[in-house]
Amino acid sequence: MAKIRLISAISCLAICACSPAETGAPVASGGSGSPSSGGATGSGSGGSFATGSGGGPNGTGGAVNPGTGGSSVGSGGAGKGTGGVSVGTTGGVAAGGTAAGGSNVRTGGATGNGGTLGTGGAAGPAVTVSSKCKAQTWPTATGSPVTISGTMTVTGVYDGKMALHEGTLNDCSTGNQSSTTELIEVADGGTVKNIVFGTKIGDGIHCAGTCTIDNVWFPYICDDAITMLGGAGKTATIQNSGFKGARDKTIQHNGDGSTVILNNIYVETAGKLYRSCGQGCSSSAKRTVKIDGVVAIGVGQVAGISTNDSATLANICAYRTPSLCRTYQPGSENETTIGANATDEGPSANCKYVGTDTHALVDRVVGAYQTDVLCTGPNSVKVGATATACVPGFDSCLKGCAPGSYGFKQAVCSAGKYMDSGGCGLPADPATAPKFAGTNSAAGAATSATNNSACTTQWAWGNDGAGKSCMCVMKPGYYQASSGWYVWDCQSQWW
Repeated sequence: MAKIRLISAISCLAICACSPAETGAPVASGGSGSPSSGGATGSGSGGSFATGSGGGPNGTGGAVNPGTGGSSVGSGGAGKGTGGVSVGTTGGVAAGGTAAGGSNVRTGGATGNGGTLGTGGAAGPAVTVSSKCKAQTWPTATGSPVTISGTMTVTGVYDGKMALHEGTLNDCSTGNQSSTTELIEVADGGTVKNIVFGTKIGDGIHCAGTCTIDNVWFPYICDDAITMLGGAGKTATIQNSGFKGARDKTIQHNGDGSTVILNNIYVETAGKLYRSCGQGCSSSAKRTVKIDGVVAIGVGQVAGISTNDSATLANICAYRTPSLCRTYQPGSENETTIGANATDEGPSANCKYVGTDTHALVDRVVGAYQTDVLCTGPNSVKVGATATACVPGFDSCLKGCAPGSYGFKQAVCSAGKYMDSGGCGLPADPATAPKFAGTNSAAGAATSATNNSACTTQWAWGNDGAGKSCMCVMKPGYYQASSGWYVWDCQSQWW
C-alpha cells in the first residue's frame, strides 16, 4: 500500500557470553629463616613459581612453591583472561642469632616473584547451522494458470491448488511501490491457501478481519504482499509462505487492536518482513505481532514496530540481515532510543527476544565461529574507538561485514565493551566469493564512489577518497535508494 502502510520486512536468521576472567596465581608464602649460629649472616632463597598451564577456555595462573629463607610473602599474579605477572612483596626481617664477640643481624629472605602467565585454553568447537533453521523449497507452480481481473473477494476458503495466479494490476517485477489496489480481498473469517503469484499483483492480499493465509508465494512485491486491516480482536495468521523482492515492507499491519502471527516464513531481498503502521496512522493505535520460525536473507529488518506495539520473536535465522527488531515513534518514521545501547535496535519492552532466539546461517560464509547468536544491530554493537557496551545475552555474537553484509564477523565482550574476534568470513558461494577478493581493489582505484549512493553495475569496485574501498551491491536497508536496487557500500579493508 502507499505510505499509509509503511515499511515492513524480515531478515532470517541467526546468535553470546563474555569469557570469565582467568584466575591469577595464588598468593605465595616465603620460607621462614632458621636461627643463625655465631655472627654469620644467612640469606634465604625466594619463593619459586611454576609456569601456569592453560585449560578450558581460560588458563589458570602459575602455582607457587614455598621458598626457604627469611619470612617473605609473594603475591600471585592477578590477571584477566591469562594470569598476570605480579612481583611479590619483600620478605620480612628475621631475628639474627647472638655470637661471641658481638651481635649480628641476619638479613631476611629474598623477594618472591609473581606467578608466570597462564596460557589460555583452546577455543571450543565451531558451531554449525542450527537445526531450527529449515528454509522451505521455493515451489514451482502446477496446473493451469489462473488470471484474476481487478480484485477478487474471498469468503470462506479459497484453494489455489498451487497454480500460478496472475493479475491485471501493477507489475511488481519493476519494483513499483505505488500500488494500493489489492489482488485478493479476504473477508472476515476467510482463508487463502496454495498459491504461487505472478508479477502483476498490485498490493497483494488484504485481510478485512480474521484470516488465514497459508502456503502462498510472492516472487515480486509492490508496496506490500499482505496487509492486515482487521480491527480489535481480529487475528491474521500467515504461515508456510515465502516472499522475495520487496523494496520496503512485506507484511503491513494497520488494524488497531489486532494481532498478526507469522509462522514458518522464508523472506529474501526485502526492506522489512513486518511493519506496523507508521506515518499516517493513529499515534494511539496498538498492535501485536508474534514471529516464530523465519529464514531471512538480505533483509534490512525482520520487524519494525512502534512503541505502542508488542513484538515477540523466536527461531529467527538470518544472513545479510543487520537488524532483527527496531522501534519507531507512534504514527511516524522517527526512530527511538529505547533499544540496546540507547538505539532503536535489539531487545526492549516492545521487541521481546533473547540471544538464543536468533541463529546466524553460518554455512553461508567461510570461517569458524564459537556462536551463532546474531548481534542486536550495527549501531548497538560497535568495536574500536566507538566500541559500545556489551548487551546482556549477546556478549558473543555475529554481525555482518564486507559490503552488502555478505560476510560474518564475531564480536566478543572484553572489559565490558565489544571487540572483534577474528577476521571477516567471506561468502562461501564460489560464484560470489571472488567478487570480494582484495585483488579487485586496484581496478576500482580510479572510480570515485559515495557511500550509499546509487550505482548501476553490480560488483563494480570504487573508492571513497578517504581510505575505504567500495562495492556496488544490493545492500539490505537501502533497496529504495536506487531504481536499480544497487548502491555503493564503502568499508575499511575486509579481505
